[in-house]
Amino acid sequence: MSELIEISSEFIQATISTNGAELKSLLDTESNIEYLWQSDGKWWNRSAPILFPIVGKLLDDKYRMGNKHYSMTQHGFARDLEFQVVRAESDSAHFKLEYNDDTLKSFPFKFVLEVKFKVYGPKLFVDYEVRNVDRRDMLFSIGSHPAFNIPLDENDKPSDYYIEFEEEEFGGAFYLEKGLVNFHTAPDRRMLNGRRMPLSKDLFKHDALIFKDIVSTKVSLKNTSNSRSVVMEFENCPYLGFWAPEGAPFICIEPWSGVADGVDSKNDFFEKEGLITLESGKCFQTSYSIFVN
Repeated sequence: MSELIEISSEFIQATISTNGAELKSLLDTESNIEYLWQSDGKWWNRSAPILFPIVGKLLDDKYRMGNKHYSMTQHGFARDLEFQVVRAESDSAHFKLEYNDDTLKSFPFKFVLEVKFKVYGPKLFVDYEVRNVDRRDMLFSIGSHPAFNIPLDENDKPSDYYIEFEEEEFGGAFYLEKGLVNFHTAPDRRMLNGRRMPLSKDLFKHDALIFKDIVSTKVSLKNTSNSRSVVMEFENCPYLGFWAPEGAPFICIEPWSGVADGVDSKNDFFEKEGLITLESGKCFQTSYSIFVN
């Protein structure tokens, strides 16, 4: 049975579900504004899933390693599994997921995934640690998928909102084709105006936007009608995705250490782009934070 864990500071309250260690709420307790999408199935029944041990989609939801074939659905299995609560305090919570017989059927590596949440002032910190407890190198990806409400205030219009990059991203965005990324075409910069990306109605008509080898380690969700904003900082994430169903009242800002299969995929896991190779006994760490202003 899933459990909801609440942590809070003097400014914000975060709620995390033990199912998937998924952030379910990020509330500004002064204004009572909910920043996080509330999993309405009309549009999308998640709010901030953890993507592990893959990010994105595999060709035909399959891959092979040598002569062995495996199946795994989009974004991996961690988002659908129950995490153990290692520790829960007033301002922090620590969750853990370990390999088991079922995970080994679709991902033949022994791992421990730990996720730590902490609030301090108006900021939420999320830390990931992946530990390889197998006897061989482990190949994996990990990513984040938080969705933020648009508009945040009933007086705002969705068209008031835009994404602001910390640095100008000259590379532009790549698109998905039936869930697979196409890095063979030239990146598209038409949605960018300097460091800004306006959230127009047709921005996601071709599915997600994917930025590769980005310069920025910080992006902000802002609007032209007031000073309210959401700032996401991240590390060890060479890919950044943006997504929403067309016309949905939210936007996902997704720092990734990995990416979907390419359109030319041959299902060979050893050739998959974006995989992290982790030696036996070693740890991989990455993190992101959300600052609500």
